[in-house]
Parts: sequence; C-alpha cells; structure tokens
Amino acid sequence: MSETTSAPERPAHSAPAVSRRPRPVALRILGVWLAVLAVLVGTGGAAAATAGETSHHRVHPVPLAGVWDLTVNVHTPDGGVSTTTPRFTFHADHQLTAEGPLNDSGNPLYAATGFWNERENGTFVFYVTHGGAEGGVIPGVVQAVHMGRITGKTFTTVAYAFVTAHPGEAPEGPISVDSSGTWVSALPSS
Repeated sequence: MSETTSAPERPAHSAPAVSRRPRPVALRILGVWLAVLAVLVGTGGAAAATAGETSHHRVHPVPLAGVWDLTVNVHTPDGGVSTTTPRFTFHADHQLTAEGPLNDSGNPLYAATGFWNERENGTFVFYVTHGGAEGGVIPGVVQAVHMGRITGKTFTTVAYAFVTAHPGEAPEGPISVDSSGTWVSALPSS
C-alpha cells in the first residue's frame, strides 16, 4: 500500500463556501453603537468647550470703526525713534481721518486721510497719507500701510512708510513704523 501525502480531492459538486459578509442584523447593531458613541463624544466635547469658555473669560475685540487714540513710533533712518500721538477716526464707509497732536497754537500738527478694512478675526489693514508735520523728523508727504490686530479695546500695528520730500522725486523708504491704539468711543452720530 502506498501512502499519500496530498489532501484528498474535492468532489466536483461540493457545497458552496461559507460567505464572510456580515449579516444585516450585525451591521445594524454596529451602526447603532457608532451612533451612540458619536452622540457621547459630541456631548462630551460640547460640555468641555462650555466649561473651558466659562473658566477662561474671552475678550471679544471691539470693531475698528470708531475713534482711537494712537501712539505711532517712526523708526528713523539714523536709528532714532520719533513718536507722535494722533487721534484716528475709522468711519463706517471704510475711510479714515486723523489729526496729529496739537501745536502751540492749538492746531493739529497734521491731518491724515486714508482707508481701512477689517476681518472678523480682529485683524485689519489701513492705508494712511498725510503731509509731514511742520518741523517734523521726516518732511514731505507720508504714505504708509499698517497691518494689525485688535485685542479687546486695544490694537497694535506694524507698517512701512514711504516719504516723498519733493513732488516728482523718488520716495524715501521703506521706513519702519509701529503703533498701538486705544479705543476711545464708537462713531459719533451725525
């Protein structure tokens, strides 16, 4: 008798192989458990977010539209810093006006105009132009673009300015500028 080391052959008409697809009932139970898990995670996340908001008081920024007192630092080419304290009004139509501090006669050292735009996250940008302050550090027409962020009732900006000393000449710059602003009031009613 000879020994066989191979498996016996399958009959030509054998039973079908067992399906490995999950049964519909098992899928429904799995779906219910996943839904319950999602609800529990969602509720727990919302509760954690609510608890976090009450334990950490969030300060929402005021809108830029309004009246602000600024401290503007102009970093001069020789390494010095010239500081001025204008009052800016950011109008609802996205234009701005500003007046420099008062001189000995009670008149503003300069008047500025420009425009601004703001995002919902408290970031903003504004363009401002004005004649140089009489007797100021940098004479001529100043143009600057400030980029900043409002936090509560204050903001900070960084900017680059260009100054045209005489019409038709190339502007000097970029001149580094930074500022901080403090909210004074909402827009005056007209």
